[in-house]
Amino acid sequence: MRLLCPFEFEAVGPMLTLRWLASLIFCAAMLAFVPPAALADEAHAAKTENEYRTEIVPLIKKFCIECHATGNAEAEVALDRYKTTQMIVNDQKTWQHIVTMIKSGAMPPEDSPQPSSAERTRLVQWLEQTMYYVDCTGAPDPGRVTIRRLNRAEYNNTIRDMLGVTFKPADDFPSDDVGSGFDNIGDVLSLPPLLMEKYLAAAEQIATSVIVDDPMKLVGTITLQGNKLEGRGAAKLDTRTNRWGMPSAGGVGAKFTIEQPGNYVVRIVATATEAGNEPAKLLVRVDKRSEEISVRSRGGRRTPMEIRTRLAAGEHFVSAEFINDFYDPDAKDPTKRDRNVTLETIEVAGPLEIKPDQYPVAHRKLITATPSSTTTVLDAAQTSLRPFVNRAFRRRVNEDEIRKYAQLVDASVRDGDNYEQGMQVAVIAVLCSPHFLFRIEQDPNPNDPKNAHLVGDYELATRLSYFLWSSLPDNELFLLATSGKLREEQTLREQVKRMLADDRSQALADNFASQWLNLRLLDSASPDPGEFKDFSPELKSDMQRETLAFFMSVVKEDRSVLDFIDGKFSFLNERLAKHYGIKDVSGDEFQLVSLSGTNRGGVLTHASILTLTSNPERTSPVKRGKWILDNMLGAPPPEPPADVPQLDATQKAQPGLSLRKQLEIHRENAVCASCHRTMDALGFGLENFDAIGKFREKEKGQAIDSSGTLPEGESFQGPVELAKVLRGKPNEFTRCMTEKMLTYALGRGLVHYDRCSVDKITKQVAGQEYRFSALVTEIVLSDPFRKRRGDGGQP
Repeated sequence: MRLLCPFEFEAVGPMLTLRWLASLIFCAAMLAFVPPAALADEAHAAKTENEYRTEIVPLIKKFCIECHATGNAEAEVALDRYKTTQMIVNDQKTWQHIVTMIKSGAMPPEDSPQPSSAERTRLVQWLEQTMYYVDCTGAPDPGRVTIRRLNRAEYNNTIRDMLGVTFKPADDFPSDDVGSGFDNIGDVLSLPPLLMEKYLAAAEQIATSVIVDDPMKLVGTITLQGNKLEGRGAAKLDTRTNRWGMPSAGGVGAKFTIEQPGNYVVRIVATATEAGNEPAKLLVRVDKRSEEISVRSRGGRRTPMEIRTRLAAGEHFVSAEFINDFYDPDAKDPTKRDRNVTLETIEVAGPLEIKPDQYPVAHRKLITATPSSTTTVLDAAQTSLRPFVNRAFRRRVNEDEIRKYAQLVDASVRDGDNYEQGMQVAVIAVLCSPHFLFRIEQDPNPNDPKNAHLVGDYELATRLSYFLWSSLPDNELFLLATSGKLREEQTLREQVKRMLADDRSQALADNFASQWLNLRLLDSASPDPGEFKDFSPELKSDMQRETLAFFMSVVKEDRSVLDFIDGKFSFLNERLAKHYGIKDVSGDEFQLVSLSGTNRGGVLTHASILTLTSNPERTSPVKRGKWILDNMLGAPPPEPPADVPQLDATQKAQPGLSLRKQLEIHRENAVCASCHRTMDALGFGLENFDAIGKFREKEKGQAIDSSGTLPEGESFQGPVELAKVLRGKPNEFTRCMTEKMLTYALGRGLVHYDRCSVDKITKQVAGQEYRFSALVTEIVLSDPFRKRRGDGGQP
């Protein structure tokens, strides 16, 4: 039976320019190859084949085949050779290039007949559904997440919430690699040897800071030295060393006040040059009590000497007097002719009675049991470690695992350490365990890709907490997981609401928004100081704070996510408001400011975004347009080829031209035209803002043209109208944000079978007024978030 070819054309017309095809070959995105998706069943295959013949082939004939038919196919891309849909499925690489060009408006080229918006949408929709066909009516593929370690932010937050540590130990770790736009992607979070060394050092620092192994470390100390002491007799203060020298009889003393009565220790830190047949001696007085002590030192080493006394609350007087001066100029040993004392400090420490509530909170939480006549070290350690290990491993830990860590405590005590030092060893071991450092999820059949199943209760709690807080589950999540109630839909909805209201949701701004919006690139932005004299580190910090505060306002007030496009409010302090030309804002504190009636709105007009998408000496419509395509419309342009001509060449050749004119000349190159067609138009809509986000109407005496026209025909003039055009694409923006946030929430890049979940989430969010909480909730309720499957070599 002869298979009818859908392409049976009459003679092809004159060959068009190579321009659009060059763009197709050199500017198209080199996406990772996705294994061909088999057409699901005969009914779907027949339907797809019929659509191909009746709808798609006519569009290709009308707009593409003139340049791409057998016999005169530019760059050997002949579209008429694809006789069936399966042939398209089998050659996804070529067709993905084509889809990218159609979506970006680069195909067909500007001087060719253009499809309508509906035709362009239909062609892209059909091609994507055919190449990446997934039956969304059946059980969706939830995918799988590579076992992943905690990144630096997650490590710091976890230690903070688990032990109350205020310092950030992970700040000293190597930087985390980034994949799919985020630094929490399991596939790229490796564990080099240097990081393992850092983990050990951090664990030791943490353990010794939260567990007090010597009660004396908790004793308060009053230190008297230098001009806090008064001298008498031969005592003289050496201002260079801040020490008191006593070459002959003399002494020093001072008054001090204590608040709590109790036993105290008075510690003298002094050195002596010895002579005669006895050591140097000091008479130490505390009020009416006195005690003679010997100063023994060699080589100038400091020798602390102590006396103990009981003191009442109130004012007291302490002194130290050199009482046995000796001088013999005729001594045979010149070093033994003169006995002197040098006093460095007098310290009063106490009270020595340590009460339980004086220990740090973390210590008290960790040390819940101590050895006694009826409790062995092993039993006490197991009791103390049980809640800690459960929290650290984010699950219920069996007794055998806990006993292994308790045995470390027992072994340390047997080796001569005290109980607290042994507990420090156990804590170090826990913090270096893979069960703490990695988020491990269990698969009953890890090699079966068809075995989709709900993740465990504790695993779900962990996914939820690290998504919204970048930290471990709190007690409420842990208890819900233990009871089995967390996986209930209503419970998940309630927990999302609670967690977004919690201060820990700031992690969404710090770790999700900062990466989604590329804010971290602002750290390395260095505008030309000669060109932009107003720019300063303080202003840069203000820029970043504005955008993060704006994001958190959308979170906390549950605003529409579309406010990111054109929200007419922001948070400014006096310095940033002055930069924007906005009056009546004073002080360093950030405050809510209305932008109604101004040319600003949404994150696009934030100085942070405008600065990080500029060059050091000028604006960059290309960077700004690319940023919009990537972060707001979810249609990132392909990377330019290595040999693409640089705009700088045009600038040097014709330096008097405006930036718009220079880019027009740049687009005359066939390789550049298609990629820049959309990017430049979007970027020029923001051209009224200079390279540090200051509004302007002229540049070098010339009026700025901030107009643009997109391939679909929408035109705009300036940032306000550009925002209006983008606001008119709510589904594109919501889908883009869904893809970004789902990637962040899962810790893996999205693949073709995630389309069903992305479509569903996008639709649900649109039906709930695009509320931020709706986006988060629908992600949490989605199959990829609540489920996983085995590997079997599938992505």
